[in-house]
Amino acid sequence: MLNPQPPAPMTSREFLNWAGENEVGHVELVGGEVVAMSGDTKRHNLTKKAVDRAFDDALDRISSPCVSYIDGIGVIVSDDTTYIPDVVIDCAEHQIGEDRAADKPVIVVEVLSRTTGHIDRGEKLIGYFQVPSVAHYLLVDAERRRLVHHARDGDEIRTRILGGGALDLTPPGLTIQIEDFWRGLPSPSNT
Repeated sequence: MLNPQPPAPMTSREFLNWAGENEVGHVELVGGEVVAMSGDTKRHNLTKKAVDRAFDDALDRISSPCVSYIDGIGVIVSDDTTYIPDVVIDCAEHQIGEDRAADKPVIVVEVLSRTTGHIDRGEKLIGYFQVPSVAHYLLVDAERRRLVHHARDGDEIRTRILGGGALDLTPPGLTIQIEDFWRGLPSPSNT
């Protein structure tokens, strides 16, 4: 049970203010209702950190105004739905501020887990691509060491499943070695 109990229903902006004023853990807003998300496993947490580190390194190479955020920064997909991705690349011009939502999310990443993978593959896929600036949605499967890359291509979404090699993310013009997403993780056979 969330403490304090959130008012319902809420708008996305009300949710971001409420979540920021209260220590409520990992929550999202879906259809105006606050939904508590499960906590991270060690593998999930380490994978998020590796993905964020790979993005930071790639952004440094191109001197981009984009910033990689891990946890806590929302992506507003509608007036009553805000998701909190594991990692988001925000390419807004001005990044300093107290806002809790990405102004121009271009890349959104969810690390798959057994409890929420079906949501990441379904309603979040649809929701994230409702945001006009979102060009890439990555589903990272650390257990199987593969990546599902959904990319906006005009009015269509292209999907590729990758196990390694270079990944071109244009926009914003990043190239990342997929193996960097597993950097620092034990091999799947050791877990």
